[in-house]
Amino acid sequence: MFTGIVEEIGVVHRIDGNQDGIEISIQAKKILDDLKVDDSVSCSGICLTVTDVNKNLFTVQLVKETLSRTTAKHWKNNSIINLERALLPSTRMGGHFVQGHIDCTLEIENIKKIDKSAIFSFNLPSSYQKYIVEKGSICLDGISLTVASVADNEFTVAVIPHTIELTNWNNSKAGDLVNLEVDIMSKYVESLMSNK
Repeated sequence: MFTGIVEEIGVVHRIDGNQDGIEISIQAKKILDDLKVDDSVSCSGICLTVTDVNKNLFTVQLVKETLSRTTAKHWKNNSIINLERALLPSTRMGGHFVQGHIDCTLEIENIKKIDKSAIFSFNLPSSYQKYIVEKGSICLDGISLTVASVADNEFTVAVIPHTIELTNWNNSKAGDLVNLEVDIMSKYVESLMSNK
């Protein structure tokens, strides 16, 4: 479980293919302080299990299922990704409950810059429209955000300068893909209501 508050950005150092998918080594600093093998790390919103840790790198395995649903299939050496360690029970809950289980990828349709902040626009597949509500929580690339507006099959998020500066969205442009995780609470409510 994560909060969607990105701790730092990491850099893909090495990608090795294997029978199961790919193994990726990622350069990091801050999150390595107490990272251990078997810990979960949100990598641009994808919950991955640490398989190795050393001085300035950690390694994760991505299976074919993960690659088929996420932007990780497009990562290469030097790709910049958002990193967050799993939530501790003693941590303040700054964002919202994020599982790191990606629903789909979305393309950034437009970025409207407003000085140092920006409004990001996305088209939304019809199967996910029911989970997106104005002022509701959403997780994009591992970043906990609030939906600013919803209209037909499009939604926007307003991103503060601090978030842009501290995440890989600092270099984002229209056409880039992001990982989407809708708020799990909406899925639970839907499931409960449909099983009456």
